[in-house]
Amino acid sequence: MGRDRDGEPVQIATYCDATGAPVAQKLRTPDKDFAVLGDLKKAGLFGQHLWPAKGNKIVITEGEIDCLSVAQAQALKWPTVSIPNGAQGAAKAITKSLEFLRGYNEIILWFDNDEPGRKAVEECALLLPPGKCKVIVTPDDLKDANDLLRERGPAAVVKCIFDAQTYRPDGVIGGEQLTVERLKAKAAPGWQTPYPKLNEMTRGIRPRQLWMITAGTGVGKSTDAREWMYAALCEGMPCGAVFLEESVEDTAKYLVALDHNVLAEDLEDNPEILTDAQWAASHAKLFAPPGLYQAYDHFGAMDSDSLIAKLEFMAANGARLLFLDHITIAATGLDLEGVDALMVNLRSLIERTGCSIVCISHLRKTPTGAKAAEEGGQISLDDLKGSGSIKQIPDVIIAKERNQQAENEAERDVAQLRVLKVRRGGKTGPADKVKYDTVTGRLTPFVEPDPMECPEDDDDVPF
Repeated sequence: MGRDRDGEPVQIATYCDATGAPVAQKLRTPDKDFAVLGDLKKAGLFGQHLWPAKGNKIVITEGEIDCLSVAQAQALKWPTVSIPNGAQGAAKAITKSLEFLRGYNEIILWFDNDEPGRKAVEECALLLPPGKCKVIVTPDDLKDANDLLRERGPAAVVKCIFDAQTYRPDGVIGGEQLTVERLKAKAAPGWQTPYPKLNEMTRGIRPRQLWMITAGTGVGKSTDAREWMYAALCEGMPCGAVFLEESVEDTAKYLVALDHNVLAEDLEDNPEILTDAQWAASHAKLFAPPGLYQAYDHFGAMDSDSLIAKLEFMAANGARLLFLDHITIAATGLDLEGVDALMVNLRSLIERTGCSIVCISHLRKTPTGAKAAEEGGQISLDDLKGSGSIKQIPDVIIAKERNQQAENEAERDVAQLRVLKVRRGGKTGPADKVKYDTVTGRLTPFVEPDPMECPEDDDDVPF
């Protein structure tokens, strides 16, 4: 304690350089105003000059009073220092004194129990040698070490030092945290697509999964996406629709068409093919329930950062299944690193929000001499257009193969689904065949007739 030049009482904290010579004084008034005399930039941590350059443990507090409180409570047994400029300057002060701090086996951060203090702990802990940093959170909703000393006494302060927890950055956990109960917890069930064999091979779309559908141009990728979304909405699964090649009105009309088994193009040309009551019923079923359906009115804008923000907003507002048609447009104008960043951001969004995303990807140009995907050519992972992350980051990749130029009309309307990748389980290969109904616009699983079975009305007697 002392008095300033005007004779007012102040707390005085003297800062020294590495030799122990005073270089600055920090003054604190009863109203918590601060002033600095001298050059604080030449100083180390408060009290640093009093302690050896190596030892077992050292405690770093946010303020000088806390430093003195800890030192008093444990009778100077362990070195105790504080940062000079509060939480906002903590990382800079720690960086400046890293060489000194590295000499200690345990570096214990005891900052204020408030938002700036917690943020400073995260910043400083990442600067310290891995495994050496420990953290104290002042118990009983008290703010700092001085409060704890006054309210609970020296023993509580010493106990906190002994109980300091090893710092682990977000996402890193210790084995002791993996309890048997946690390991025995069942995985969340996946949402079942309309295709039974695909469900058997993939176990459905689980929470926090990224699915990719790919096919040749005009083969029907978007048709599958809409069929899946319609099925999910009918089951009450909150969905988000981001169809970048069509307006939000067009996407909604497709869903209404599916609801009444009519072709979407017929409905667009003549909305009167449905009665007002039918329109109202579909609206009440698919769009009116709060939180069931969200759509992104993109106005032709394709900025990837904005897209991620819109998807995250939908997820934050309850969407559990998001449909992105298609990733190729979203990546337009991006170099390979930009595409990688977009895919990583999609994965990060999924992990943060717990939603699942079904996105559509285009294929590369068919090599000369190879059978085109649009003519039924078999698709592989290497056929996906874009950077390697397009095939590496998704959990499940589904290809759709169809010969849209087949002479036989029935063959033109049947497609083979192929599982190219499943991160969990690894069941790949042909899945369901699906048939497009040119009258209703619906996709349904298709089972080819067994050529060995005789027609029921065949009365011919074999000889």
